[in-house]
Amino acid sequence: MFPITISLILFIGLTAFAYSLFKRIAVLLSAKGQESRWDHLLSRLQKVLIFALGQKRLLVRDTPSGIMHALIFWGFCVISIRTITFFAMGYSADFTLPLMETWVGLVYNITLTLFLVLVILACLYGIYRRLIIRPARLTLSLEAVFILCVITILCLSDFLFEGVRYTAMGIADPGAFLSAPFSVLFTGLSLDALTVWGAAFYFIHILSIIGFLNYLPYGKHFHIITSLPNVFLYKTKPVGQLSTIDLTNENATTFGVGRIEQFSWKNYLDWYSCTECGRCSAQCPAHNSEKPLNPKELSITLRNALYGKTGKLVDKCRGKYNGSLDDAGFIPDETPLLGETISHDVLWSCTSCRACEEACPVCIEYVQEIVDMRRHLVLMEGSFPPELQAVFQNLERNGNPWGISFNDRAAWAADLNIPTLADNPHVEYLYFVGCAGSFDEQNKKVSRAFVKLLQKAGVSFGILGVEEKCNGDSARRLGNEYLAQMLMQENIANLNKYNVKKIITTCPHCYNTIKNEYSQFGGNFEVITHTDFLKTLITEGRLKPEKAIAQTLTVHDSCYLGRYNDVYDSPRDVLKAIPGIKLVEMTNSRDTARCCGAGGGRMWLEEKLGKRVNQMRLEDVKTTPAELVATACPFCKTMLTDAIGETKTENLNSRDIAELLLESVGE
Repeated sequence: MFPITISLILFIGLTAFAYSLFKRIAVLLSAKGQESRWDHLLSRLQKVLIFALGQKRLLVRDTPSGIMHALIFWGFCVISIRTITFFAMGYSADFTLPLMETWVGLVYNITLTLFLVLVILACLYGIYRRLIIRPARLTLSLEAVFILCVITILCLSDFLFEGVRYTAMGIADPGAFLSAPFSVLFTGLSLDALTVWGAAFYFIHILSIIGFLNYLPYGKHFHIITSLPNVFLYKTKPVGQLSTIDLTNENATTFGVGRIEQFSWKNYLDWYSCTECGRCSAQCPAHNSEKPLNPKELSITLRNALYGKTGKLVDKCRGKYNGSLDDAGFIPDETPLLGETISHDVLWSCTSCRACEEACPVCIEYVQEIVDMRRHLVLMEGSFPPELQAVFQNLERNGNPWGISFNDRAAWAADLNIPTLADNPHVEYLYFVGCAGSFDEQNKKVSRAFVKLLQKAGVSFGILGVEEKCNGDSARRLGNEYLAQMLMQENIANLNKYNVKKIITTCPHCYNTIKNEYSQFGGNFEVITHTDFLKTLITEGRLKPEKAIAQTLTVHDSCYLGRYNDVYDSPRDVLKAIPGIKLVEMTNSRDTARCCGAGGGRMWLEEKLGKRVNQMRLEDVKTTPAELVATACPFCKTMLTDAIGETKTENLNSRDIAELLLESVGE
């Protein structure tokens, strides 16, 4: 048909695309970090199958738009085979792929025709949705509308081309059942006219493909190329494990991330892959409470900052950069990354709840990059909210954020006859109480209730007492990696000294940190959350809930139990074992549960901007007929109890699951 023209289009189009792609890949290669993500291949392929090819997160949340996007994605997968044929027809009008003249071709052409129709309908719905419905999580974007129009034109041009072929030749590919209906549009035209129309639709189609391909690296639709590898390269380490910093490295000139070049290649790939769908922002408690953090905008801002330095980074990667470098060896930012490009309030608004990560269809890792920027502020600039000064000092001097003397750490248990490991190192379990369970009046009641349940069940356990220190979670997520490592290593030294193997916690922050992060510093333990342990004791018949508690209650899912460690069932199973309890669920529950507002070290920060997150969570509770909200986290219990008091809510209370079980079992 048009071999010279097609060759020229392919050469120019693919060369331009290769150059654009080279610049993006060169930037990835210039990024710091040597982390290998080629382990656990089967697990990675499974994620690609479920989240990328299966579009799970799109279909589960906001189903109508999820179906729209899934149809376009699956349609592109089907149409890609047709694209090969289309370009090959430029060299030979009769070209067909192997097997396409058999039953395989019949099935494929039927599938192709159906998907072309579905993709057109999905694109039209997408345009309507963006221009008329305008969901709050979406930013009105002409780029998105333009791309949807291009995809629609691409599909229509295929139908119109086949309609012309059918009119001219009287035949259609087996299974292409819409060729005849489209041919009606060209009935009565001369063969010359049909030839012109056929060529026009052919070139509209291939130029749309080449143009679309070359546009991808410069817009948000680059995710069409990068999303599959981004999902494949999602970390297989526990999601609750932050990266560690080698603080003993005498050659290190900086810690954390204060410049765009200090982010890892995976951060860059995350930004490339952002679809700007806004699902992260729709779930973010900080954004929903009118604070400056918007995960979607954070990714876009960082991506734009990266694109602004791409030319210089590529030159540096190729050894052709002749500009100046700063004291740390980086290309100076025209605008400081932290403080101007990204405001400090954006970073300190994060509760590290991972709601954004659970919602993201392309598996972007937000929490780590926010903590990395906090680390730079704290460790390199000494910049953090003023109320943290006392918190850091208290953690360093007394091993707890309140600054209460470490000698009083076991005062809550004075009358309970609990052995310390110093007295009896041969117990089966260590109960790691945590700071809230040791010092906070509300949560000391939880610790006492849990201990009484363990004693009633005949469990062999002890506590560290005055040797226990804060687990390090708050310090680490607030960016003070030096203090966090100090606390962790002191705890690990004590745990290893007593040869501890099994640890029970009533605090999800202790649970997550000891289970997922202590291994980075030589602490390897079996860690069990108290709801899992209580469920086991009930199942084994060692605890028998008999007294009825005639109350309707709902469960608040702790972020660090649920989204971080997938513990959703045991809190509910324990409650279901208690006679009389009627359990009702909030709309936002399990993996979509709203954070209480205390995670990421926010427990120790004043909430000066926007609405109070804990009060928003209380509003979720009030949508149910619950008289009581059950918790399994000391921070959550405190935040919800405070919200009840702040709003002067009557006939509603917050209690830990251990307290409820003890009431039913009896002391």
